[in-house]
Amino acid sequence: MAHEKVWDSCFLSDPEAGVYVSFHLPGHDGKAISLEQTADLAQRYGFVLPGEIRNSPQDIRVEEYPDYMYPTYQEGVSLDQMRDVFKGRNGLVVLSGAMFDLLQKFNLGATRLKAIPFRETDQATPVDGRWYFLHFRENRNCLVPEKSTGVEPTPNGHRWRIETDNKYRLCVDPSVAGELDLWRDSRATDVIFLSDRLKEAIDGAGLVIKGDSKFRECLID
Repeated sequence: MAHEKVWDSCFLSDPEAGVYVSFHLPGHDGKAISLEQTADLAQRYGFVLPGEIRNSPQDIRVEEYPDYMYPTYQEGVSLDQMRDVFKGRNGLVVLSGAMFDLLQKFNLGATRLKAIPFRETDQATPVDGRWYFLHFRENRNCLVPEKSTGVEPTPNGHRWRIETDNKYRLCVDPSVAGELDLWRDSRATDVIFLSDRLKEAIDGAGLVIKGDSKFRECLID
């Protein structure tokens, strides 16, 4: 049965949702990671593959996931900056152990979660805590742009940019998401969609998404 209520969050486009942590990629011990490699990973992550967008890049394999994270700058990062959901370098999303535990009770479909240790700036000393890399892999064409407000087509015409102010309101067709509780639509940049039951569980558990973005109820088509 289709969801009767769906919520969206545009925290992926919120600069306040970021934390200065970088990610170490497998196979690069003792070697610098090129800007081209990090940009490639970020681009593929942002497309929420598999997608139905012309010339979209290849999906990210599990073997390519970051194996740990560390503060980008020498002054480090305090744990109270990190919250239960935040963005690290290049927009990669990290969850707290508490958020991970909550998500185990919901239908994530093909979306993957991988434990990602946090280390000090020396990239060797472990920091206490559980953290998880979130790889969105459920792409559903749920956005109904012609019935939404505050959306504009990107220059190539294949995606929609959300004007993240107090006036935007997204309209969605929840039937394409089935029983999923968390998904994205690759045509809608920097937006995640949640079922009402997941949104209520996050609020009820007192879990916090870093930044100023709030959940917003979608219109149902």
